[in-house]
Amino acid sequence: MRGMNAPASATLTLVIANKNYSSWSMRPWVLLRGLNLPFQERLMKFNSKDWSDHIGRLSPSRMVPVLWEGEAGKGFATWDTLAIAERLHELFPAAGVWPADPPDRARARSLCAEFHSGFRAFRGAMPMNIRSRYPGMGMNEAVAKDIARITALWAAAKRPFLFGEFCAADAFYAPVATRFVTYGVELKGAIREYQQALLDSPGVKAWSADAVKETEFVAEDEPYAAAPRDASS
Repeated sequence: MRGMNAPASATLTLVIANKNYSSWSMRPWVLLRGLNLPFQERLMKFNSKDWSDHIGRLSPSRMVPVLWEGEAGKGFATWDTLAIAERLHELFPAAGVWPADPPDRARARSLCAEFHSGFRAFRGAMPMNIRSRYPGMGMNEAVAKDIARITALWAAAKRPFLFGEFCAADAFYAPVATRFVTYGVELKGAIREYQQALLDSPGVKAWSADAVKETEFVAEDEPYAAAPRDASS
């Protein structure tokens, strides 16, 4: 049963950063939203006073995302996107974080782990930037090789999502779907249909709607743009 109520002792708060830039924050957020799991959001913008004042208290690793059970900063913390997915599976075993079929579940975990540790050329040359459009930028031989591998994984999707119903594997590749839009990577056929299913999923739509409203300019995440004179940090 999807969207189970959280245990009384497990009020959840997800600590995240800029929705326009933070692909790692996006993954558990859209997973929680896509599975209708209750949580609160604590957003801290990169390079802000809020970040410098609170990141040490809200993140043991000083990175995001972090999932807190109980009061943020005082309860139980799980950090790193992959660990958060596993913790959510433990808290909500019937919610569909991972596929119910054991081989599918193992494959879904493999897909998540592959992106978690790989595709460095793609991630480096095409950082997530939902509000912007840079068609053709960042493409090179290594990036093309990463994209070919990603689309091969997508081609095996059971539809509408990778394993039929939305799960953690789809959440991990949701920022890839937005990157393909940002950098004008054209897809066709079933691969394009899967991309669109991700873009139309409730969590991705809600996250993207917030991302395009952000005005902060983070230079390290903007390799193809010059900082506007009035950019806020």
